[in-house]
Amino acid sequence: MSKEVFLNLGCGFRKKKGCINVDAFDICEPDIVHDLNVFPYPWADDSIDGIIMWHVLEHLDDWWGAFLECARILKPGARLSIHVPDESSSSAITYRDHNHVFCVWTFRGITGDQPYGQNAWAAIEHETVPLKMISFRRVPFKKYNWMMRWGFRWLLKLCADHMRNFIHEQRFMFIKIGDRDE
Repeated sequence: MSKEVFLNLGCGFRKKKGCINVDAFDICEPDIVHDLNVFPYPWADDSIDGIIMWHVLEHLDDWWGAFLECARILKPGARLSIHVPDESSSSAITYRDHNHVFCVWTFRGITGDQPYGQNAWAAIEHETVPLKMISFRRVPFKKYNWMMRWGFRWLLKLCADHMRNFIHEQRFMFIKIGDRDE
């Protein structure tokens, strides 16, 4: 049995044990130096057991191409974990190296369980990406965590939906689905 392979793509200085840490910058001392804007990635189809992308996609020129490359190299059943700044956070687009803003609607239409509605792009991409979103979470800044402990989830949702700089991060979890014929 072969050893499981996990990637920490765009690791920066946050290297993770048990992962192959990948970054474009030598200064981070990654295990592999690779620019995530350059396709194809240096892994074979269906060869990776899991991928972490912690605050990476917003920096890339072609985030969709990177998303597709992750889908290509993941094994069926493997997971892709993506963390990005929340759209309501001032850090989402104000940093000079952030190129994109994300929300739960960003990935709509890639699998049959998410209707694409009136979006022509999503209609074209509908069911062409073998990834399914299995969870989505908005994470508040630490100073608001008391709402979670005291059972004020309704207030947390209200603030998340209507206040800027309340939520700092979105977390998406995808799973690679196997052949459509399965």
